Amino acid sequence: MERVVAETMAVNLASRRVMEKSGLILTRTFRRDGLEAVDGFEHGVVEYALTRAGWAPGRVIPD
Repeated sequence: MERVVAETMAVNLASRRVMEKSGLILTRTFRRDGLEAVDGFEHGVVEYALTRAGWAPGRVIPD
């Protein structure tokens, strides 16, 4: 596997924090059709990713 990708709504701060603590990096913010009924949809969706090259086994993840 060369790349891991995760998405969540921009307003979901808890999920975003988990992704960040896992070492994923914010790659983009975008809009997705079909979320209009969900609170916070107007802020969009965020994508985080981690590449094989960006992952270092045994590294310390900061608080």
